[in-house]
Amino acid sequence: MRREAVVLLAGLLWALGAGAQSPTAASPPPDNEMPSGSSVYAKPRPPVRLETREGRLVRPGDQVDANDALDEILDEFAADIARLGANRVSPILLERVRVSDNMNPEFASILEARLVSAIYRAANVRVVRCYECYATHAQVEDGAWVVRRGISRREDLQRLMKKYNAQVVLNASLTLHTAPNALAFDVELVRAEDASIFFAEGYRVHPHTALLYRSADKVQSREARLKDLEDRINAKPHFNHSLHLGAMIIPTEGHPEGSIWAPYTAYRFSEAFGEERTWRLGGTVAGLLSPSRMVGAILSATLLSRINKENVYSINCFGGGSVGFLLTGVQGNSPMFNAQAECVMAHRITLQGSLGILVPFASSTDSTYTIGGLTPQVGMGFTW
Repeated sequence: MRREAVVLLAGLLWALGAGAQSPTAASPPPDNEMPSGSSVYAKPRPPVRLETREGRLVRPGDQVDANDALDEILDEFAADIARLGANRVSPILLERVRVSDNMNPEFASILEARLVSAIYRAANVRVVRCYECYATHAQVEDGAWVVRRGISRREDLQRLMKKYNAQVVLNASLTLHTAPNALAFDVELVRAEDASIFFAEGYRVHPHTALLYRSADKVQSREARLKDLEDRINAKPHFNHSLHLGAMIIPTEGHPEGSIWAPYTAYRFSEAFGEERTWRLGGTVAGLLSPSRMVGAILSATLLSRINKENVYSINCFGGGSVGFLLTGVQGNSPMFNAQAECVMAHRITLQGSLGILVPFASSTDSTYTIGGLTPQVGMGFTW
């Protein structure tokens, strides 16, 4: 009996040892490959957060976070409240904050909290919540069961304003557009005395540049287009004038002193045309003065086109060319062709450069050398 127990115990220990040394269970997969059926879960990278510096969005990439754009909108509205003055609007009765149908309705409460927080940061005003504005009321009138929600009569508004001791009622609506992506925030302040609209504004975020603008900006743009259309109908031209100062290098061949360095002064007048008035066509009169080498003038026709879209916040650049004639009187005359570009840095100061070809001609005073070739020029101008 004892012998059988010893044999059984030895067999059990051998089986356990063999199972622990199984190559399939303990050995790693060959070439560090993952076993079949395994999965890899990578933690998603956090989105790039934008920084706000002095009220301007700093964009490190091509995308703008909607939360940052919404913060800019709310801060702009809060600044308008501060400009209106606390004695004219405080306390403010917050009637209703709505969001568009393509947004989560629960976001309205978050928007309300962020709106009130922005107002408190910018202005010394009080904001009062209107509980009756969200409630549903039912009563019997002339034998009929009437159900109302919120403020439905002027008398109710005046009663609530007196109850809360408020001056204006605030209504706000946030709309999300998806084609293209854009945010629109519309607000309205209503007086309690006569139910007249005290303040109304719409705030928009441009879908590509994240530029914050108001509905009044659109009105001004339409007004400018209407005025431009009236000018076209009345045949009223849009002229541009500019005065340039710079230097030009005129190559020479066979002269011991080499190329001619000549300061120049140029006046150009042009007319803007095209559907968006992006083209400019006009004439240029320039004078050259190199006392020891050359005194002359350049008459040319110039055509320029806007390179980038018009933007009051950035540099506006134009490119084009000119065809003209160099007149020196004694030394000779020759045609000249230029490719030129210029940039208006803000509104008046202009940087200008060109690269032209002056058809070579023999000097009338000294036929041993010729004048002409590749003629670069640079300068600075004043535009009005």
